Amino acid sequence: MFGPNKIVPIDIDINYCHRDTSFLNIIKELKDVFRDKFNLNSYDILFIPGSGTSGIESLFFSCKNKINVIGNNGVFHDRWDKMSTVYDYKEKNDIKNLYCQLETSNSSLFSKPGCYVDAVSSFPFYDIPPNTEVFVTSSNKILGAIPGCAIVAVKKDNWGHFISDTIVSTLNLNRFKKYIDKNQTPTTPPVQVIWHLLECLKIYDTNKTKENIIKNSNLITSSIGVENIIGEKICPVITIPKSLIPIELAKKYELYHLNTNDNTYQIFTYSDKDKYYEYFANDINSIKK
Repeated sequence: MFGPNKIVPIDIDINYCHRDTSFLNIIKELKDVFRDKFNLNSYDILFIPGSGTSGIESLFFSCKNKINVIGNNGVFHDRWDKMSTVYDYKEKNDIKNLYCQLETSNSSLFSKPGCYVDAVSSFPFYDIPPNTEVFVTSSNKILGAIPGCAIVAVKKDNWGHFISDTIVSTLNLNRFKKYIDKNQTPTTPPVQVIWHLLECLKIYDTNKTKENIIKNSNLITSSIGVENIIGEKICPVITIPKSLIPIELAKKYELYHLNTNDNTYQIFTYSDKDKYYEYFANDINSIKK
């Protein structure tokens, strides 16, 4: 409950493969819907099997230049910083900067124009910063589809910074571009995830999603106490010290980090029905009386 993946009912009946015309039509429509829904006409949109982390590593692998990790410290900053050492052999004459727009581990925001952006947990609640060359998000966070697909948006004039499509790798973004231009993928994709992402985006209401996140954020922060919240108070993920939540309540709502050694709980304010955030806030308020 309140975890990073949106809770959605799913009824899937897939009777085609990734090379059939039906799926090619889905890819074509998904590209168009994604680009139009979020006003991304200056970007090529790629769909990479895997998680947001897969999308970030495809960026490290594909970029000709070394990528330097900047921004707020945290779990994901450190993860990408460690990943960057694997690709330390890259050209250093035109170093690119990558940062987490929303460092999920501590709910902190960072923004700088003209960089590569990890927008996995921030898009589309926060706008993509001006002149962003590449950003990465995923199907299963605020967009509300099932897990299994990273989304990489590359500015159309930025492809000169990436390795050739002749290099065979499941991480090569230029290979994905070569195939996506034909409404295909270079390898077998999670067909059901691509289908579900399209179905979600067809009815996706960005303004309504933002309103829900704001409403649920206010519910949580007002019950816990604004002064007790770590990082952003209105945010897709609210971070709370574990010491403030009775363990019985944490177990009742299966709070994120319940079964880890982290010293915080996190509540993702978009992933469940509004009524459950209200129940949680009422329980907190009852304890305080």
